[in-house]
Amino acid sequence: MTWRVLTWNVHGSVDPDMAAIADRIRERSVDVAALQEIRRWQATRLARLLGWQVVWRRKHYPYSPFVWWRAEGLAIVSPHRITDPVRHTLSTGQPIWIYRYRIMLTATVHRADGSLTVHDMHLSSDGVDSRIEQARRATGIIAERPHEYRVVCGDLNAPDEVEVIREFHPLGLRDVGGDFTDPSHAPHQRLDYVLVPETAEQCTIDTPEGGDDWALLSDHLPVVAEF
Repeated sequence: MTWRVLTWNVHGSVDPDMAAIADRIRERSVDVAALQEIRRWQATRLARLLGWQVVWRRKHYPYSPFVWWRAEGLAIVSPHRITDPVRHTLSTGQPIWIYRYRIMLTATVHRADGSLTVHDMHLSSDGVDSRIEQARRATGIIAERPHEYRVVCGDLNAPDEVEVIREFHPLGLRDVGGDFTDPSHAPHQRLDYVLVPETAEQCTIDTPEGGDDWALLSDHLPVVAEF
């Protein structure tokens, strides 16, 4: 069976045009989209525009309970059934109201011909040591579910950092490469990844070239992996 998985940091704090984002996702005919930096109302609107299912979990919450709608999080959306969403904390010693607090959102997408477990994450921007630590914590959590067909995707904040990606190798996941994703108007570094099973017989990665039109939507470009 073939899966098409999209990952995209949509920079929800700048209130992007969710209808335009929905159009770009729809054009790519994916089975599932893993999104980062998205607010709950944005994820709900996006799912409604697509006619898809959605799960969302809060990442950090900087503005206190009085403006809860500004909380940033992760979302998984799919035209297929989504089950078992779970939020895992990846950072240590960080309060939930600051951006350094990091999570992973896990959910399973079901098609008639099989299921895929998606691990959506946004790793630290503070330095490679923090990213390695969070990747190691993520792999420990994922390893507790050993019999699932799975992908890891998200904004890993890891330009040319093989030591971060290497943490996922014991899970049987690999990076098959890809083009630069950031900044979207003139990309020069790759921060966004889809790590696919090493048993996949073939895999193609599609990333837009970027430009001003993409910059109106987000500071990152989406990545689509087909495997």
